[in-house]
Formats: sequence, structure tokens, C-alpha cells
Amino acid sequence: MTHFKVFSDFACPFCYIGFEIGDRLLNEDEDITIEWIPFILDRDTPQIGSDLSDDIPQENIDFSYRRIERLGKEYDLVYNNKTKKFNTNLLHIAGLYAQSVDKFRPFAREAFKAIFKDGRNVAELDVINDIGYKVGLNLNELNDALKDPHFTELLEESLNLAKVYEIDSVPTFVRDDNKKILLLKEYKKFKKDLLE
Repeated sequence: MTHFKVFSDFACPFCYIGFEIGDRLLNEDEDITIEWIPFILDRDTPQIGSDLSDDIPQENIDFSYRRIERLGKEYDLVYNNKTKKFNTNLLHIAGLYAQSVDKFRPFAREAFKAIFKDGRNVAELDVINDIGYKVGLNLNELNDALKDPHFTELLEESLNLAKVYEIDSVPTFVRDDNKKILLLKEYKKFKKDLLE
């Protein structure tokens, strides 16, 4: 059995690819387990969202998205939103609740789609509820979890764990022998890096 911790932020376009890599691994090999761990790139993103170009030169965004779309094509990922970033604090708490009821993988897929395909502001409660509804979450329980200190504490523990593992970019796969795999590439090559 090979176990990976995967540090990831829903706001990260590369993490969308990392999620699909992890999902494919899980579908291919029953001896692989993955623990998805929240990482927040920018806790201070306003609730209304902000423009990426406020923080990153447009030419850098364009260059990055050429690579992102090339890598994402292998998984049929759509990146319509290349300009806005959204606050993912509450979305990560919702993801932790989804994880607790064994619905994280469908939840994460819909969360990434909401951001990158549909350009929806995932800091808004109705958007989080829509994601939850699509994957069959109990919305009353979901909304209770969003206010539950237990899930807020779980998020803080995850963010502290990222410091312990010295995570400074995402997605980062950490194998159970503490080997870190960072640089995304074509699936077969990345899988080889993960398992060799």
C-alpha cells in the first residue's frame, strides 16, 4: 500500500490537474491511498474575488495558462476563467465536511469546475450549496459544518501540517516515505515519479 498526502488549493489551476492525476491513480491502483489536505494560497483574497492581474503581470498569467491548458488537455479540463481568483477559506471547510461523509472526490471535481470552467465565486454560500447539491450532500449538514468550530479547527490543523512538511507550492504530493513530488508533467511520467 502506498499512501500520499496531497496539499492542494481549489483556487490553483495546477491543483485541478493534480486532483485529476490523483483521481486517476485511485481508479487505476487499489493499493494507492490519497489524503487530500487543504492549502490556501491567499487567505486574504476578498470575498468578492479579485483580478489575478492585480498581483501577477498579465504576460506571466498568459505564459502559465499555456502550460496549464497543455497539461490539462489530457484530462479534458476547461479553463474559461483565467482572470479571477476567489477566496477558498469556506470552500475548504465544505471540502472537509465532504471528506467526512466520503464525498470529497465528487465535491472537489465540482468545486474546480465552478472556479475554472464557470468562473463562479466559491466564497458565496449559494455557490457552495450548489456544489454540495450536485454531489448529493445533505445541505442542512453542510451548512451546519460551515459554522462548526470542529471543521474550522481541522482546516487550521491542515494549514499547520503544510508548515510541518514545508509546503510552499501546490499541488505537492508527499509519499509515505516523505518523498515530495512537485513538478506536474504528462500523466505516465508523473506516475513514474510518484511510484519509483
